[in-house]
Amino acid sequence: MGGAGHVSHYNLFLNEMKRFLKIGLLLLITGVITGAVFTMHQKLSAKDEQAAKLQQRPDLSAVHFVHNSNSTMIDGKPTLIILFNSDCEHCQYEAGQLQKRHQEFARASVYLLTTETPVRAQAFARHYGLDSLAMMHVGTLTPEESYKAFGPTSVPHLFIYGPDRQLRKEYKGETKIDALLKYL
Repeated sequence: MGGAGHVSHYNLFLNEMKRFLKIGLLLLITGVITGAVFTMHQKLSAKDEQAAKLQQRPDLSAVHFVHNSNSTMIDGKPTLIILFNSDCEHCQYEAGQLQKRHQEFARASVYLLTTETPVRAQAFARHYGLDSLAMMHVGTLTPEESYKAFGPTSVPHLFIYGPDRQLRKEYKGETKIDALLKYL
């Protein structure tokens, strides 16, 4: 008889352990889901905040201009900001197109910005003939300054702002000149 009582206590113990495991698993799953939702909410909030910040042309006083070094952001004119890297084939293509069709940008200010060294930025501007064009402004930012002004980006990344400093259009990746001109 003592053996049957022992088995019954053992079964009760197993049932209690199963119940605790189920509750523990449920709490773990709830915690993981809550953490994921919280993290996703934070990321979406940060993304929304950055998007709202970009609706107005960023302050680029930290830019070190290597071409048109007395450049300041000109209000009252449409502004095209292109984030580039001199090794990027798409950026090289766009620079060539900007040079070929520069007359079509005469009523706008064009800022080509990179996180590369001033020497590389200047060589890029010279290679594509951008250093001889009055409306083209080539400059450098530190990666931190670029992130602060534009958030996470890849190159090329283009922002078109109207004379009112409000964002008209944003392009990620190579963009045809005709698409740009439509918003300037």
